[in-house]
Amino acid sequence: MSTILAYRFWFFLGGAIGGYFLLMFTNPVHTSLRDGFRCIRRYKKIWTILALFGFCYAFFQVALRFFYYFVLPESERPSFDWTFVWSFPGSPARIGEVHTLNDWWLAIHNDPRILLVKESALAAIEAVAGVFNNVITTFPFSAIAAIMLLGNWENHHSTLRKALRKRFGRFGWVVHLGIVICAVGAILKPVLFGPSLLALNRVAPGLLLLQWSSIIDWLSFLFEYLFGICIQIYLILMVYAWVRGLNFTPVHLLDFAIRRFSFVVKWASLVMLVSTLLIDAPRIYAMLFHFDDSPFIENTFTYIDWVARPVLAVLLVLFATMQITLTFHSESFRAALGDHFGFLRRNWWELTWFLLIAALHFFLLNFLNQMIIHGFGEETATTFAWSLIYPLLAAVVSGWLLATWVCLFKRCETVHPHVQSWFKF
Repeated sequence: MSTILAYRFWFFLGGAIGGYFLLMFTNPVHTSLRDGFRCIRRYKKIWTILALFGFCYAFFQVALRFFYYFVLPESERPSFDWTFVWSFPGSPARIGEVHTLNDWWLAIHNDPRILLVKESALAAIEAVAGVFNNVITTFPFSAIAAIMLLGNWENHHSTLRKALRKRFGRFGWVVHLGIVICAVGAILKPVLFGPSLLALNRVAPGLLLLQWSSIIDWLSFLFEYLFGICIQIYLILMVYAWVRGLNFTPVHLLDFAIRRFSFVVKWASLVMLVSTLLIDAPRIYAMLFHFDDSPFIENTFTYIDWVARPVLAVLLVLFATMQITLTFHSESFRAALGDHFGFLRRNWWELTWFLLIAALHFFLLNFLNQMIIHGFGEETATTFAWSLIYPLLAAVVSGWLLATWVCLFKRCETVHPHVQSWFKF
């Protein structure tokens, strides 16, 4: 019986790999997928920037757990398991105890498998939406970026202020002030997760600081989002430079991205407004007025995870070309909206295929991540090591699909999407 199961497994695996390659080389957007891969090979900075941000976030989370482990009382510490949950036969995972590969499979199998699929599907939808909006996790690097912005590093703050004033006139000062306030929140956020939180909580009984920190978290998120938008525009312009065979310096390209950001900020503001209404406002309300009501808090976060986040992601996918249209064409919001619907009318087939392929890759990547976390255990050394490796894989896939999206968009605008030889660089 075991031999039959082994043959069935390898037959299924071979069929899946064969079907994957057949899909990748026969779909209507395979030329843009190829060009996106060629682009990230030429400009490795596209995926290394994403990997850097992802690694910083993962390292911060691991370091924070270490900090709480050594500072908090024993009853409140996060648990650590410095041994493997499973190992290959004959290799002991614990002293006097042996776990096999089958134990790892049972650990996954005994969990609700539908939950793994749902979590992976949600992460995949948000990642696909990120390709069209913001694929970058900028925390905690956003705190450093906020300090550099307020310090006018390489005159980028002045460039931003001039671009906003030129784009919005006197109202640009209001937008600029809002960005500055959010930047202050971004600086405070990582501090609230560290020693200050533990020290101030002794002064503010009832976890009052934790309640009000939800507002700081909201302001920080707005800056993280805007900073991520600016970096994404920078990466989009880098791909465009590859498409057109242009030369550039990183500093001048970043300044150009900041100026283009002033045209995207209206769309970004609308996204932030929807995100605030759907996600942040319910969370802040629950933390401030129902902090002691555990069922209310739990229901609020369940709503955020399984209703608000998917709705926001679907909205971003439905308006996929808004950001890239404003970036390339510097149009008004109304004109960009008209161009978006025109793009959908002309190229809905190619866009649908790109969405399916992007969703497939992000789903498989996140499903692998969930399998490893559930199989090894969330508190094991193996999972901590994997959490530092996963950002690299996610960065390569995200960078490739972002570059593919830019190539597909420019191909649909300039020539027929099925033209095979266009980008020469």
